Amino acid sequence: MMAVEETVMHHALRRADAFAARLGIKVPILLAPMAGACPPSLAIAVAKAGGLGACGVLLMQPPEVAEWVAEFRKAGAGPFQLNAWCPDPPPVRNAAAEARVSEFLAGWGPPIPPGFADVTPPDFSAQCQAMSSPARRSFHR
Repeated sequence: MMAVEETVMHHALRRADAFAARLGIKVPILLAPMAGACPPSLAIAVAKAGGLGACGVLLMQPPEVAEWVAEFRKAGAGPFQLNAWCPDPPPVRNAAAEARVSEFLAGWGPPIPPGFADVTPPDFSAQCQAMSSPARRSFHR
């Protein structure tokens, strides 16, 4: 039984090593690229420990993306990934329905400020231009 477990473990270690080598990292540890939760300092620490640094750029304006990349690269921390989300088409809005929902929700908590849903996401094309090689890119829909 022990030989089978050792073989399975050996195979898993080989796969982990191959995965890390393919990404140019020492250990198979990846920082999750969560929007608003990946400051350069955290990504740098992960990369310096041998893993893959990351940043979720969903909410970042293109100059912020470029600043993040510049700070990471200045630290000489190694490879990293930038994670963007392909935008959906703008939703069809119904001001009357939104007003009714806001009025209903006001009875359950603080009032919803006018224009709460008038958020304009960063320009996706400009974000893509701000991301440069050798960043690992992944796009989610």
